[in-house]
Amino acid sequence: MFNMIPNDYPEVLAKLNWLKANGYPDATEEGVLRDTIISGTQDLFNEALEESYWTVLWDVEDEKMWVRGAMSERLGEIVPRHDFKTFEEDFKQDPYKFWENLGVQVRSIVGSE
Repeated sequence: MFNMIPNDYPEVLAKLNWLKANGYPDATEEGVLRDTIISGTQDLFNEALEESYWTVLWDVEDEKMWVRGAMSERLGEIVPRHDFKTFEEDFKQDPYKFWENLGVQVRSIVGSE
């Protein structure tokens, strides 16, 4: 469960509970959510590229991510849906649309290279 990327908010809470029960007493909901967002986005790129050539990083934590290429170049940015200021709000409101939005943006960046 430690490496699991939650698909929705109940899974975030389950992972948080698991972390707290298994030696991570300082784990927080915010930390699990942010890790879910960055790790999930990285996983989408790894699947699209069939390898992890690019790295997803926070540009503005919880508001914008950027994608670094193999030569450290900036390949693109990823943002929440336009009705949301943060990824956390977006994820909590509708995880299906959240992941769909990330997938669209990942495909756009991968397709532009």
